Amino acid sequence: MDRQFYYELKVIPPSKYYHLFLDFLLEISDIGLEELDGSLILRSENSFQDIQFAINYFAEQLSKKFGEKIDLEIFEEKRENIDWIKRFQESIKPIYIPPFYIHQSWNPPKDGAENIIIDPALAFGSGHHETTSSVIEFLIKIVGNSDRVLDIGTGSGILAIVSAKLGAVVDFCDIDEVAVESAKENFQKNGLQFRNCWVGSANGTDEEYSIVLANIVADVIVALSNQIANRVEEGGYLVLSGILVGKEKRVLDFFPQFTILDKIIKNEWITLLLKKDS
Repeated sequence: MDRQFYYELKVIPPSKYYHLFLDFLLEISDIGLEELDGSLILRSENSFQDIQFAINYFAEQLSKKFGEKIDLEIFEEKRENIDWIKRFQESIKPIYIPPFYIHQSWNPPKDGAENIIIDPALAFGSGHHETTSSVIEFLIKIVGNSDRVLDIGTGSGILAIVSAKLGAVVDFCDIDEVAVESAKENFQKNGLQFRNCWVGSANGTDEEYSIVLANIVADVIVALSNQIANRVEEGGYLVLSGILVGKEKRVLDFFPQFTILDKIIKNEWITLLLKKDS
């Protein structure tokens, strides 16, 4: 931004609907988004009047769907222009999920750990969300050398990169081209290779995999359930995440050919480990 001032929009949704508002903002806006302490922050040289209208309309539709009033806080401020990219970088802290130390290129590596560099594009999360850490915990348990992994909705590529670090042959996809490019760049920064990637969803291939990952919201998992299930080979694993507690049964109803092996619950989020029946 070259102007003296910029606009900052801060949206604080209810925690149980946080991920829905996050996905909505990523869908309607092509500018950088920061996640900070339960809030979603956008910055632009232009006012956010249209986006505020869209957010309020989205909240009204969710209220009708779920039968409860969804109260959210929205603040827009005109601020003096500063180096907000630097501020964004400073807000992202490394995380340690043994043996992996996930850090950004502007933070130093950790001695004695398996270091992973993840530089999230400004429009994507940094791997700190409960759903991401839960999937990583399952990956550490189940991924072995030469496993074939498909990461659906890869985002920054963090789950695909962890899988590759564990010895898997990795494919990944995302409906957002920026996400796919971000994941490819992060693979390069870690000196790792993936086999294939594409812009789109699970129907971008006919192959079956030993492990399939889908860290996306419950409604999207349900909508893509046939695609997702068909990508898992018999006896293979399926990790589903991004599911709010209370929606587990609805999601599982769409995967009758799978047996649930384990689950991780962190705050309001649940992550499921399933195995496809032989």
